[in-house]
Amino acid sequence: MILYLDCAAGVAGDMLVAALIHAGAPLEAVLADVRSVGIPGWEARVERVFRGPYAATRFVVEPIAGAQTSSVVEQRSHDHGHAHDVDQRAHGHGHDHSHDPVGDDIFPGQPPRDWATIRALLQASGLPVPVRDASIAVFTRLAEAESRVHGVPVDGVQFHEVGAVDSIVDIVAACSAMAHLGVRTVVSTPLPMGQGTVRTAHGLLPIPVPATVEVLRGFPVMPSPFGGELVTPTGAAIVATLAVPGPMPAMIVRSVGYGAGSRNPRAHANVLRVVIGDGDAGGVAQVAELTAQVDDLAGEAVPPLLDALFAAGAVDAFVVPVVMKKGRPGLWIHALCPPDARAAVGDALLRHSGSFGYRHHLLDREVLARHHETVETAFGAVRLKVGARAGAVFHTAPEYEDCAAAAQSHGVPVSEVYRAVLAAAAPKAHE
Repeated sequence: MILYLDCAAGVAGDMLVAALIHAGAPLEAVLADVRSVGIPGWEARVERVFRGPYAATRFVVEPIAGAQTSSVVEQRSHDHGHAHDVDQRAHGHGHDHSHDPVGDDIFPGQPPRDWATIRALLQASGLPVPVRDASIAVFTRLAEAESRVHGVPVDGVQFHEVGAVDSIVDIVAACSAMAHLGVRTVVSTPLPMGQGTVRTAHGLLPIPVPATVEVLRGFPVMPSPFGGELVTPTGAAIVATLAVPGPMPAMIVRSVGYGAGSRNPRAHANVLRVVIGDGDAGGVAQVAELTAQVDDLAGEAVPPLLDALFAAGAVDAFVVPVVMKKGRPGLWIHALCPPDARAAVGDALLRHSGSFGYRHHLLDREVLARHHETVETAFGAVRLKVGARAGAVFHTAPEYEDCAAAAQSHGVPVSEVYRAVLAAAAPKAHE
């Protein structure tokens, strides 16, 4: 799936989560992922609101009165004296939620959380590996930006109570929602920079605030006629980490979602629009191919490597066993991605493969137009991938993940579900 972010009115973490839920991401499954991180003392809900001409969804995170606010991981960290061993000058901004600055006392009793503590919580969580890795990548970018602003070590960057809770919930929920929607590629418009000032834990700051500017190094921005903070640090971190800039890509539109900010200005509709498309429209396009050989990567590390490559924007990735110099067995890693995603995919390759470098070059890639259809079988509804050119269907293939899930729930081999899908699709092909 391709996710296109129309950020004409800006982006915040909660707006992106709301838009993804509006577009079809399962709320309860997303919240279950967030709860696995172990941050207590919060609850979340969605509500239907109107922003200008749009009926939109708003994602609201609120405190739970009297809840225990320290997780087991944090208590263990406190016992060993690590959680407070930080420079108290380094703080994240507590004004991310909904483009609407709020005070730190909205989550009373929450402990201070530095990046080292938050990273430990994410690593110890029960999150699916792609969601965990994407969340850590986004938070890393945010912490590195704060580190440059305040001149302190990255691990010592502290996030104020509201910033920590909101940022953790929003970042993990956004990454989870994308995973549940099957998003492989994220494309975004340039981000609009607002005007004026905003009140933060550091006092009055110019818009865009320093952390947002630092997060967006290397990502295109544009001026906006609208006043106020249009892009928050968390929203900027998610987009700059997971998306490539560009126009709406060729795709078959499957769903559209509108995520609302808390403010409802008269001058513009305060919404983030997301468009989710299935596959692409086919044709010839350029891709970057990245390759590397390694001889010290354990077999168990290959699936996480491939997951990380896909999460970073690869459209295809595979590993081939090879014999290297001196007869050593090794692995030849390949990844294909849009040219704009080459840096992100290359970073994932280096981080997860142990390689000290990689090669890359551009290729022309010709593909069929692809979309999904759903067929009903004795094992339930299963998606069928359809490849076509000029309206003529060339190939159909059952989606393996759907077949595997159906096989597990019915206690039958995957091959049996696969055959049932093809049999159910045969009459459909002659309609």
